[in-house]
Amino acid sequence: MKKLRVVADSSCLIGLAFIERFKLLKDLFGFIYIPDAVYNEVVLKGKKEVGSNETQKAINNGWIKRKVVKDRALVEALAITLGRGESEVIALCKELDADYALIDEKNAKDIAELMNVDTMGVIGTIDLAVKKGFEVDKRKLVDQLRNKGFRVSDELYRKMFPD
Repeated sequence: MKKLRVVADSSCLIGLAFIERFKLLKDLFGFIYIPDAVYNEVVLKGKKEVGSNETQKAINNGWIKRKVVKDRALVEALAITLGRGESEVIALCKELDADYALIDEKNAKDIAELMNVDTMGVIGTIDLAVKKGFEVDKRKLVDQLRNKGFRVSDELYRKMFPD
């Protein structure tokens, strides 16, 4: 089975670290790319925060690969509307012809879609793990995310768990 090529934004790294499911990224995708802006946000600026150690260890172990974005003009254009990390993730996805941008912020997802970049967020990653047969309790993980302040609207929550 072909491994998906993905580029991750900080929200996926931090969100999955919060719920102690960071390793799902390796298990599902084999390896992932992160642009420098995401590395700077999670590992350098976020030092001692959740996700920082996990990301650095994964880089050291070779399954997260840092990649410099070449198309600086695209990054700068996107950065007018989006954060630097999201801008670099979308630009890097275009450069690598990646399968997914792992992004959670709605505006970034909308812009990625306009640029023909498919997206998947933390919940989509959990859904993929369920689909692939991993033993995960989706409701428990989503509840944990919400308890940690991760935004999951009540409407989306009711759609996922109608009972």
